[in-house]
Amino acid sequence: MKPNYKFAELGGTKTLTLTIAQNPNINNELGQTGAVLWNSSIITSEYLTRRSTNGWDFSTINAIELGSGCGLVSIAMHQLGARRVVATDQARMMKLLTRNTDCNRVVQLNRSRKPPTVLLATEYVWGRAPEDPRVFAEPVDVVVVSDCVYHESVAPLLVRSLVDVCKSRSDVPVVVLVGQELRSDIVHAAFVAELLEHFDVYRVPVMPSVDTNYVLYAMWLRGSHSPEHTH
Repeated sequence: MKPNYKFAELGGTKTLTLTIAQNPNINNELGQTGAVLWNSSIITSEYLTRRSTNGWDFSTINAIELGSGCGLVSIAMHQLGARRVVATDQARMMKLLTRNTDCNRVVQLNRSRKPPTVLLATEYVWGRAPEDPRVFAEPVDVVVVSDCVYHESVAPLLVRSLVDVCKSRSDVPVVVLVGQELRSDIVHAAFVAELLEHFDVYRVPVMPSVDTNYVLYAMWLRGSHSPEHTH
């Protein structure tokens, strides 16, 4: 399936149209959930679209997404003008993820004076150091996670990788954005408990109709200084 998604900035000043392929068959495999779009990735993409005209200069941002799945959030950041976006997931997701990043990559004309933007897809297994040197080839400004914790057993591995990404640079704090659907109180509590071991965590209000079933967290590694005007 290849649905089109449009994300309009409030006020109508910016709209993205993205084409995302999905593969529900992969989700029949044990432990696989990333081959279809989940609402949290759409909500996170909409939030980033609003921020692009209300506080964030994406042209200066190098971003990494953990557990990219179909790649929607990474592709949205890329089309919003992020300087460099690295979409990551497990090896078995690479074919679908690469297909979507290739399909939605911005084509820049040679006569453009803007520096070329980068969108790439690569494997990154949570809890391990990334094997691809491109993951940390440039300092990371933002790391994004969208709806990746369906069982409490994966929370420590994901948080370990979030910490690794944040510690990959020491000059400025790395901003972490986590979107999550509120499915299981037990799973969510375990995930938040792991996050609070290492991060200062703040809930970002989205809108009343969303906030009852979904959360968006902004966080920074404990001991770093929080950037201003994030939400």
